[in-house]
Amino acid sequence: MPRLLIYIKLSAAVLAWGGTFIAAKYAVIDTSVEVAALLRFATASLALLVILYLHQGYLPRLNRQQIFYILLLGLSGVTIYNLFFFFGLQTVEAGRGALIITSNPIWVMLGSAWFFNQFIRSVHAIGLLLSSIGVTLVLSRGDLAHLFSTNIGAGEFALLGSSLSWAVYTLLGKKLMHSESPLDPLSLVTYSCISGSLLLAIWIVLSGQTFSAKLTPTLMGSIAYLAILGTAAGFVWFFAGVKELGASQGAVFVFFVPVSAIIMGYIILDETITLSLLLGGLLILIGVYLVNRPQKATNP
Repeated sequence: MPRLLIYIKLSAAVLAWGGTFIAAKYAVIDTSVEVAALLRFATASLALLVILYLHQGYLPRLNRQQIFYILLLGLSGVTIYNLFFFFGLQTVEAGRGALIITSNPIWVMLGSAWFFNQFIRSVHAIGLLLSSIGVTLVLSRGDLAHLFSTNIGAGEFALLGSSLSWAVYTLLGKKLMHSESPLDPLSLVTYSCISGSLLLAIWIVLSGQTFSAKLTPTLMGSIAYLAILGTAAGFVWFFAGVKELGASQGAVFVFFVPVSAIIMGYIILDETITLSLLLGGLLILIGVYLVNRPQKATNP
């Protein structure tokens, strides 16, 4: 796959995920957080099954090892991530929470070094540092002290848990796509969404909640966006990039999610774009370039 096409797919996934922050705000108006998450991934599962049938004509059969990994993917990337994410945002402001979540590429790179013996080059570390500073500037609006003016509590730890669970999802996905019986990105995302939906449904039943929801146009439109663009297309594009570039280089594009969310907020919610946003976005671009810069060939 051409490198430019890989970057386009990763960028498209990030743009789609940026819009999910706005869609999710409308989705929970007419139902609970857990039911909204279930509707998102159940709808995405149906959309992915259709796409998979049109693309391949069949649903690949899984062996025992693949079933084990698919359950872990659904648990980490769908169930745990969403439960931690929404629980954390109940007590933590959005900017501070997004900063915690964007620590994900750091965990992915460290996990890749630990589990896949991937060497961390100094230029990659510098790129991650610049991207982290850029995201901090964007989310704090230039007031860094505001992000750390309160004590760390359960909400912060929950958001850290969501960041770690996505890192686990990314690394498990890479391992399954490069195993002896590999799954392609589309099949992997389809199966993980199905397993995650089942686990979310089990969680709702065990926690004593109901599946009630008002099927308003706002809810249905939000779920359609979250399921089709934010999940079905976004996840497939993301894992296609991870498969080609590697987990660390693919995951660094997550830094663009808060930037795209703020830009969409400007377009849709009439929010302001400040100097700190422009400067932070520039640092993020430089950081992503450094992490993804091709290595120079060395003479034998």
